[in-house]
Amino acid sequence: MNIGTNIKQIRLSLGKTQKEIAEQGGFRQGIYANWENNRFVPGADSLIKLADCFGCSVDYILGRESEDGTIIINSSANTLNAEENLVIKKFRILNKRRKELAICYLNGLYDGQLKDNIGG
Repeated sequence: MNIGTNIKQIRLSLGKTQKEIAEQGGFRQGIYANWENNRFVPGADSLIKLADCFGCSVDYILGRESEDGTIIINSSANTLNAEENLVIKKFRILNKRRKELAICYLNGLYDGQLKDNIGG
């Protein structure tokens, strides 16, 4: 699936017209139509504005995130399981201080596991 197709499907699922999305995002309607028709690819700033208009993430527009928030990466070695996705989803919600604490805690767990595996 490509970006233009994704943008069109998201817009249709919201029951909005191209004109409505273009106005909401501050785009010219012709430019927006070109994106949907895969004549041009929106730049990073435009993708962010589109995500705001659609109420989704840029990753979702790019086809790298499912509706439930699961991150989709094409390499099977990098595929996250449901538990890993849940941890990431919860981590993203934390404020800066709590993220720092979570990272410190994970580092401690990791270091402890290394010691256990080495026999220390």
